[in-house]
Amino acid sequence: MSLALLGFMHFRYRNSEGKVVRLNDVTWLARAVRSGLVTPDTPFAVGDDSDFRRAELVPAYQQVVVGLSRSPLDPQPPAIRSGAGHPAKSPLRFVVLFLFGALAGAIGWFMVRSSDLDPGGVVAAPATSAEMERALAALAGELGDSVATRQRRLELWVEQQAFEQRFSGRSLRIPASLQAARVAAGRYLAEVDGLMKGISVLAARLALRADSLEGTDGLRDGLFVATGELVREWEQDLRVYAQLQRATAATLDSVAEYALARQQSFALRDGQPVFLSRSDGARFRGFLSSLDQLARDQARWADQVRARRPEWMAALAPADRPAFRGPLLQRSNQ
Repeated sequence: MSLALLGFMHFRYRNSEGKVVRLNDVTWLARAVRSGLVTPDTPFAVGDDSDFRRAELVPAYQQVVVGLSRSPLDPQPPAIRSGAGHPAKSPLRFVVLFLFGALAGAIGWFMVRSSDLDPGGVVAAPATSAEMERALAALAGELGDSVATRQRRLELWVEQQAFEQRFSGRSLRIPASLQAARVAAGRYLAEVDGLMKGISVLAARLALRADSLEGTDGLRDGLFVATGELVREWEQDLRVYAQLQRATAATLDSVAEYALARQQSFALRDGQPVFLSRSDGARFRGFLSSLDQLARDQARWADQVRARRPEWMAALAPADRPAFRGPLLQRSNQ
């Protein structure tokens, strides 16, 4: 998918009257697909900026359909809980159900579920059972640990770029090295987008699994809604984390660009640049100060998440956990 994802995906589709309907996350998309409101022929778009296309041509729709048809507990998509219709057996079946009355069933289903909405429009979860709580805890642990594992991979990738070496010593005098640093900073942005996209796909799979678990024996009523809330909470946290990573990448690019433009304006002392102009030196130190602050903000973010989720990363080996280390570059004295 070419769209740069900012956190978790949201979607739009045009209904039969041509009205644009927004789906805030993948759980709502799964509901719309299951109920027949979104079919392979529905005009569909990811995010707010992309153009509408037939849903069957959009990867996000394809992933939801595959997830519904390949549930680990039920090889067929669960039936709509209004009681109308039978489980769909293939994407083509969704079209048939839509043509022969699934839309009416979906409307009825949403009318029933609308009675559970609070004044803010959020579905209220029923009283939880011990079985549901255990299932939610397992999904929460899987999501949180998967987030941490992906963050650790990103940390390792950043370490491999050796930004500290690129911005010290003779490397600061080699334009090709600085250009390579700018390329690496651009790839850093792409790595962050890839991390967020991977987590979005994982969240979609967990939501579909929660929906399947909820419908198996009646002991997990509310699991689907609770999982949606869990996903939204992580979305808020990870949006902040991604912003910090993107700001770090942009600042590294600025350091490289500035060093390239000021090749005749600094000398090297102990491997660090000493600028002839106080203003040039102050600006360079400002970039490094920004990296210091971003590192502190990242560590503070991690501490806050751990405080709210004490079990986060507890099941991971220490080597697999992100370290949320300090700044990537050492500050210059000049």
